[in-house]
Amino acid sequence: MKIGQFAKLNNTSIDTIRHYMSLGLLLPEKAGNQYEFDEKCTSDYIEIQRLKQIGFTLSEIQHLMLYKKMGKMTGYRQRISYLSYFENKQRQVAEELERLESMKLQLASYIEEMKGMTESDEEIHSLPGVRMSTLDMLCCNKCKGNYNIESGNIIKGELYEAVLRCGCGSELFIEDGIIFGEGSIYDSERACREEMSGSYSELYIDEYINTTDINYLHKLQSGLEWSLRHIPFEKASDATALELGSGHGYFMRHVLDLFPDSSTYIAVDHDRVKMKWLRRVIEKNNLKCNVVFICTDFENIPLRDNTVDMLLDIAGSSNYAFENREFLLRRVDHLMKKGGYLHGSYILFKNFKSNSKIPRELRVNFMLDHVKKEIENLNYSCTDEHVSSTVVKGGPMEDYFVEGEEVYTYQYTGVKIEKL
Repeated sequence: MKIGQFAKLNNTSIDTIRHYMSLGLLLPEKAGNQYEFDEKCTSDYIEIQRLKQIGFTLSEIQHLMLYKKMGKMTGYRQRISYLSYFENKQRQVAEELERLESMKLQLASYIEEMKGMTESDEEIHSLPGVRMSTLDMLCCNKCKGNYNIESGNIIKGELYEAVLRCGCGSELFIEDGIIFGEGSIYDSERACREEMSGSYSELYIDEYINTTDINYLHKLQSGLEWSLRHIPFEKASDATALELGSGHGYFMRHVLDLFPDSSTYIAVDHDRVKMKWLRRVIEKNNLKCNVVFICTDFENIPLRDNTVDMLLDIAGSSNYAFENREFLLRRVDHLMKKGGYLHGSYILFKNFKSNSKIPRELRVNFMLDHVKKEIENLNYSCTDEHVSSTVVKGGPMEDYFVEGEEVYTYQYTGVKIEKL
């Protein structure tokens, strides 16, 4: 019979048959350009499968088949050298069973431990409200005036619920230790759904990992590792760090414990649901530094000029660029101190297709040379930079490029210098 019929008869593929032939396990007769498989080939194939089922590798089967073929009629089964293959395999199987049994017991222990854990088993560290000292950093965007406490409760020098009012009438609200300003958004239906689930953090993380391209996830993790190595944490004593667009806190949750207790970390995002969830997550960490949550848009961050020692722009400018032509760092430059540090991560496109989701007039902020030039024009001197490999697919949160486009990340660390 021909190779196709032989493969079908034995419920296998032609590629498998060809591989066995290349190893000398099957030796059909060649007639012209075709191979003919006979009953001997069928018998050999059955023997190969039987030996595979009891754990022999193809390399080992090669030797066993040679013993069988070359030792025919000479009692090859009784030879010590032949028998030793089976005895060794029996020992290997016994050792593997012992190893698997140990793994089984360890897995059972882990599963029992995890099933026995509840949310209450995790140590919850009460997260402070807004410290009174934090109010000194706040400033009205309209008139640059101070905010005064109009109403609220001060407990041990901290505000959990309060109304702050400027002389010009501008207001900030503090709820659950979060400062809410202009431009914050609130999706009540999503908030209710996530509040009822009681497990938003786990659901979000699981869904994100399971639905996002593995190459994109590797790029994301590689970028985080680069950041951890290049952010000048040694300069953070008594410093104020500002993160633009904290979102679900992927970056924040990895760096917070690296900031000293004398520092202040300000997380800014305009999404109220994400901000409230992030604060609950942070409560599970025993933090050293002062953490301030501000829910507002990037254009209305209520901070005084020259407040920030370290600006963390982790895709904040890139997310802003999906809807705005102006480079975001220009809008917040007044907050930076001279000698302050910028650590940024920017989404860039290697190419744009005709059906790109990025409007033509906004594409410039996704080009490497332009991003570098914008940062340079803001008087930052580069100390480290890194360009990632490209990816062609993301996940539900990264649906901003179409088939045929390649996206990568530019990471930057630099210090703000005096204008010449």
